Amino acid sequence: MKYLYIACLLLSFCGSIDAQKIEFAIIVPSYNNEKYVIENLKSIFDQSYRNYTVYYYNDHSQDNTGQLARRYARERKMGKRFVLINNKKQKGALHNIYTAIHRLGPKKIVVLVDGDDMLNGQHVLRKLAKVYADKRVWLTYGSYKTSAFQCATYCDRIPLSIARKNAYRSYKWASSHLRTFYAKLFHKIRKKDLMWQGKFLPMAGDLAIMFCLLELASKKHFRYIRDILYVYNTTNPLSDFRKNPQLLARLDSVIRKKRPYKPLKYLFQKK
Repeated sequence: MKYLYIACLLLSFCGSIDAQKIEFAIIVPSYNNEKYVIENLKSIFDQSYRNYTVYYYNDHSQDNTGQLARRYARERKMGKRFVLINNKKQKGALHNIYTAIHRLGPKKIVVLVDGDDMLNGQHVLRKLAKVYADKRVWLTYGSYKTSAFQCATYCDRIPLSIARKNAYRSYKWASSHLRTFYAKLFHKIRKKDLMWQGKFLPMAGDLAIMFCLLELASKKHFRYIRDILYVYNTTNPLSDFRKNPQLLARLDSVIRKKRPYKPLKYLFQKK
């Protein structure tokens, strides 16, 4: 019995990672968000789990977004854990996300936080670290609450039947905030699948990213987190659903018609 116990313990270790060693790369694309900079960054800097770096992309804002971000990071003494990129011309959120992730090492876990949104509570990264301690997990998505009404919006656990068929693009949109994944998984996405009319998608980039990632991780490598980890700002007039709902609907259709990816057997080399 003693040897059986030891064998089982060893097997469990083989399928897990030390949660304290998990490194998060928090990517914040931001444009004209001076009203939300402090709340946004405070929700990140206040995290109880400290093994992370913030990559803040100030996308050629016409207000004080960049200055406020730099000043607040200095006040909080973030040092090398806060990297501010000030674009000399506006590139769009998806372009910034793509650039940021392709500069990361493959085992960094990406956390996407829009510049006007917030993490919900001080233990978001700690909860995620526990989830990613399971080596089988490559991707997570979850539920959020809105800033205006403080009401929870529960996304769905994607049915097993959809996962087996790799039919995410024909299923309702269910994989929303908070979205996290290994950088290497994103590296598998073909650039052309994030483009439209020769440029990065101006809207619906979250759909394009998540459909590709879910398809790649389809063999039981993604997790739905029911806990509310994110606060979505519904008051910002620059939100996609406010700016051009017709274009948003059109791009949704374009993305759903793309050919699905084949699921990966392994993300990292099997040892």
